Order: sequence, then C-alpha cells, then structure tokens
Amino acid sequence: MLNIGRMGPGRAGYYLTAVARGEAGVEGYYLARGEEPGRWLGRGAEQLGLHGEVTGPQLRAVLDARHPDTGEQLARHPARKVPGFDHTFRAPKSVSLLWALGDRDTSAEVVAAHDAAVDAAIGYLQRAAGYSRRGAGGAETVPVDGFVAAAFRDRTSRADDPLLHTHVLVANLARTCDDGVWRTLDSRKLYAHAKTAGIL
Repeated sequence: MLNIGRMGPGRAGYYLTAVARGEAGVEGYYLARGEEPGRWLGRGAEQLGLHGEVTGPQLRAVLDARHPDTGEQLARHPARKVPGFDHTFRAPKSVSLLWALGDRDTSAEVVAAHDAAVDAAIGYLQRAAGYSRRGAGGAETVPVDGFVAAAFRDRTSRADDPLLHTHVLVANLARTCDDGVWRTLDSRKLYAHAKTAGIL
C-alpha cells in the first residue's frame, strides 16, 4: 500500500514536534529514530552524486533545492511551497507479522523482499510519473531524468505494533530531459500512479 503526503509549510509543525521528537528539522525524524540509516534512491540522486547512506546536510540541501556538495541553488524558483513528497510504502499486516515473529533468516528474507518491492515501485514511478511542467501556467508537460529520493525503513507503527514500512522522500526537484534544467515535479502524475505503485 502507498500513501503520498506533501511536505510543506503547513506541515512544518507536525514534522518538528509530533514527528521529529526534538530533533531539528524534518531530517531529524528520518535520521534519528533508532532505525537503520536511510539510503539514496533514484536517477536524480545519482546525478547529484548521492549514493549510499543519507546524511542530514544532504537531505536538507535537496529539500531546499540546493546541490548537496556545493550548496548551489538548483531550481530557478527556490521559494517552493512543497519541498518534497513523503511516499509511505506499507507491507501488508501479514507480512509485517511474518517479519516480526519469524526466525532470523525469515525476517531477513522479508526485509529484502520489502526493499526490492519499494525499489520496483519507485522505478515504476520514475518511468510513469517522472514529469515536470514549464511555460505559461505550466502548459507544457516534460519528462525528467529521475527522482532525488531518500528511503527510510521503519519497523513499527506509532502504536508500536509491527508494521514494516518505508518512507521514501522524493524531493520536489528533478532535471528535465531535454534542456537539463532543474524544476519541480508535476505532482498530479505522482498521485495518478500511486495505486499502481502501491500494488507493486
């Protein structure tokens, strides 16, 4: 199952207080909860030299539409209302229970399958929903090279029951294929393909 939430100014209080648990900024929630480190996903992340473990400064930079190494502003309109989209992929409850109650080998296999499913779903979204808009009023829809995304796997729900799920933060930042300009994503495409990605 997949739910997509917009990250933005209206939700800042939620991330900083209810979710971040005292950590500074949205990255505190995803980087400081005792879970495994996040990992970079997407062709856009590769284009920015992001691979392996996610760090707080890198995550802050891409959510601010800045280059993670140089700090250079990548998007022409940095004052974006939506810095990214939180794609939450939840395994079915039976899978979460198998992971939580199974032996070590079974649990490892379940996690590997969950990660592979998340990667497949993000791959699908990059291909099917990877678009931006440009021109007067965003009249022209153009394909992008890929997502700048960070995946964070969690083990439990807020009620502390077993719930294997992964938050994939997709930055509202992508490079258009034809002119190489960094622009915002066309979020309509993300929502249109959410059900199929969730099934994957």
